[in-house]
Amino acid sequence: MEKILHDILNAGIALFRAGEDSVNNAIKEVQRTFDELKSKGAADNSESAVQLRKILDDIVAQANDLNQKTGDAYGQALTQLQDLYNKATVEIEKIVPEERVNEIKDKIEELSNVINSKINELRGGGASSAPSGGSTPGA
Repeated sequence: MEKILHDILNAGIALFRAGEDSVNNAIKEVQRTFDELKSKGAADNSESAVQLRKILDDIVAQANDLNQKTGDAYGQALTQLQDLYNKATVEIEKIVPEERVNEIKDKIEELSNVINSKINELRGGGASSAPSGGSTPGA
């Protein structure tokens, strides 16, 4: 019984190795074929190939430009939100009695932290540059 189990295990190992070699060879063949096609495509200077390359270059340039504009707009919106946050804090301090200011600051800080965590999630975990409720003028 033990010998049969070892024989089955050894056959399984050999089958796995044969499959592994086949997969590795297939990957190498696909890479070789891709490299060949890439070289042939690069050598094609026909009018249609040149037009396709130009169209692709234009699309990539437009996508990069759009990405830049989106980033700029996001930065401007974030700056405006920071300004509004600071103005709201100043106005609250003018309106609310002194004993409630710290309580409201804590709530604003809590809200700011939630917003910052959502921003970080959207950015993929990057650092946030939103205000953290540090110094407040007039307090």
